[in-house]
Amino acid sequence: MMKEEDIRLARLLLSKGILDKPRLERFQKQISPPDSRPCDAILVDSLGISENAVAETISQEFNIPFIKLTPSIITFTDQNVKDEFVKKYNAVPIIRGGIELTVAFSSPPYKDVVETMKRETKAFIVPVVALRSAFLSIVEANAGQSREEYQALPSKFQLESLDMRTRPKEKVYELVHANRLPNADIVADEIMIRAIKAGATDVYLEPTEKEFRVRFGIDGVLLHVASLPKEMAEPICNVLRTRGSLNMFDKKKAQDGRYTGQYGNFVFELRVNTLPTLEGERFAIRLTRKGTSILDLEEIGFSMENLQLVKHLLNRPRGLLIIAGPSGSGKSTTTYSCLTSLRGSQRNIMTVENPVEFQLDFASQVEVDPSQNMDYPNSMRAILRQHPDVIFLGEIRDSTTGVAGAEAALTGTMVISTMLASDALSVIPRMINFDIQPSWLAPTLNGVIFQQLARRVCRHCKMPYKPTEEMLNNVGLHQLDGSVTLFRGKGCEKCGGDGHLGRTTIHEVLVIDEELRDLIYNQASPVKLKEAAAKKGFESLRFDAAKKLMAGIISLEEYARVIG
Repeated sequence: MMKEEDIRLARLLLSKGILDKPRLERFQKQISPPDSRPCDAILVDSLGISENAVAETISQEFNIPFIKLTPSIITFTDQNVKDEFVKKYNAVPIIRGGIELTVAFSSPPYKDVVETMKRETKAFIVPVVALRSAFLSIVEANAGQSREEYQALPSKFQLESLDMRTRPKEKVYELVHANRLPNADIVADEIMIRAIKAGATDVYLEPTEKEFRVRFGIDGVLLHVASLPKEMAEPICNVLRTRGSLNMFDKKKAQDGRYTGQYGNFVFELRVNTLPTLEGERFAIRLTRKGTSILDLEEIGFSMENLQLVKHLLNRPRGLLIIAGPSGSGKSTTTYSCLTSLRGSQRNIMTVENPVEFQLDFASQVEVDPSQNMDYPNSMRAILRQHPDVIFLGEIRDSTTGVAGAEAALTGTMVISTMLASDALSVIPRMINFDIQPSWLAPTLNGVIFQQLARRVCRHCKMPYKPTEEMLNNVGLHQLDGSVTLFRGKGCEKCGGDGHLGRTTIHEVLVIDEELRDLIYNQASPVKLKEAAAKKGFESLRFDAAKKLMAGIISLEEYARVIG
């Protein structure tokens, strides 16, 4: 059911000729579920209505002032309340004066929302309306405050003095031969500080024949930061080994570790992975700020259609749900969002992970430790004696974990797990290759969520343009013509001249129905599985990416990079 305020707004937009009947029907369809996107997001982003027209119509219909929302007019300082208002109410508190609290909306001021605000703040709520873009800028600024604070982190060492790309190699090797290299602890800290300030999620330390290369992973793209002398490799790696509690003497096998590091006032969890190569050990370090909140499902980047399918899958009381994708595609983030949506006092949620990435206050979490006879199968068997309703099995990476997950699902428990895969349908033969019998897989597999990450167009320098037919044909979008309007970033200070800022996810969600179960049981070919899924309305990753391209969320260049 549409809320009364949405009906009033839609009626006035229709009477003013801003909204036509076909788009009104689309609006009614998208706004109807109680957990849909905000009203203004649907009108502006999906239906192409001018944000000025939406804000002016809200102001007129609900008799509230229209304001130009800028950071300078916000005097409300309680950051926790700000964050709560944005998350719960899609609103920003801007001024507190006596018993009055002025709150900015970009959607209608819903009566039930205003009443709840009134009870929680014990203040008289004065609603105002602002442009959607201005509202999002404020929200983004609040979210990005810590990123700006990172810039104040003091450096411990001038990394450029050892960078053989920017300084003559002879000068660098003078320091090496004179034994004037800096302390390895300081250099390791400086590398992490540089990564934090750059907004990197991953740090890669790669030995080559002639240098020790440092690269950062930023929004899924690698940035070459420095080329250090190879003599620095072993001291820096030994520092990270010690911090990550890795075996110092066994450098011929891959290892995993973790440690907590404090940089200024910020505390980060660092996951360390090593890989022996011909030229020495390669290190990959994942940085996660401690205390980072888990995103709601609505914030992950699902389209409305896919979000409804995901919620349908999460409502199943038993069975197996796989969240798949390539390495570094955000599977863990989506998984924890799914678990958070299932939280409740009546559910017994347990996890088996290696390692535990986020600590959940509503779940019992077990970290796999083979040295204590707590590998995946033994941990799963022990957990089943605790009568869980939901189990998160960290990752299905071999037949041992795959069979353990399938067995748990067969007992009537809901099991969520992750898997490396190239698309949703490829999960089925991959599971069978892990020695999970089709007679087990068919009745237990509920669905697959496949995802990849894509960089967003920078909202600060976003500009429209008309692509040529050749540009569209080159990426397989033959069905579009030159009249379509796409968006790209021209490059600005906010995005560092790249035209991209932040990331979103593109998805395909496969729901297993009776026909697909029968095909799985009979080990049908991938072609038949794909045909059956398509008949049921299955939308491919390419289709979801095209929708985000048309909506101006990703650029044509990013579409080509991710989809091909």
